[in-house]
Amino acid sequence: MIIQNWAFLPAGIGTLIAAIFAFMFDKKTIRTITFFGNNKFRNILISIIPILVFTTVGIIKGSNIGKHYYGFIFASFSLIYALTEEMFWRGYMLNALLPLKKIIYSLIIGFAWWAWHFRFQSSFDFTWFLLICIGGSFLLCQFANETKSYLTATGLHSLIIITTSEGKMTQTKMIGLSISIVLWLVIGKFWNIKNVSQNS
Repeated sequence: MIIQNWAFLPAGIGTLIAAIFAFMFDKKTIRTITFFGNNKFRNILISIIPILVFTTVGIIKGSNIGKHYYGFIFASFSLIYALTEEMFWRGYMLNALLPLKKIIYSLIIGFAWWAWHFRFQSSFDFTWFLLICIGGSFLLCQFANETKSYLTATGLHSLIIITTSEGKMTQTKMIGLSISIVLWLVIGKFWNIKNVSQNS
């Protein structure tokens, strides 16, 4: 079975449930970070870039599984899983902490994200994983703030999963990572130019 070794998948249930309860019972938090954010089409495109890239470059799993097929499946499941986390971390918690300074809320979410992984994390040294979570938190919060969307943070989160899961960073993963980042930069640049043209 393709997903038999993806032990991390059930972990997202906890944050998904927390997000649902938070959305239901906390009516006071102003939600400036939403699912689609400030540009629905752009933010959907940003979120699916890792799927498009790793379907194209592929991920080698075994001789009996096509690398492009596996790249699509793994990237798709990574996006779904990342969404179950991001609904809480950026969809709720970031909104709740936005009155604070960027460095403060990024650190709080980063530490919480790190601590939440204790039960499920076995492949990383905790010190290095703390640095990954804090660094990742700054990036994901920045992504969400610029696009006003936790869906875009989901796309970046899925890229982190794809490139850090299932063993070492391979050349193929490095290529996929690089292409994804370049495409995101191009998309951001294109929409900035488009917005300037529309406003002039």
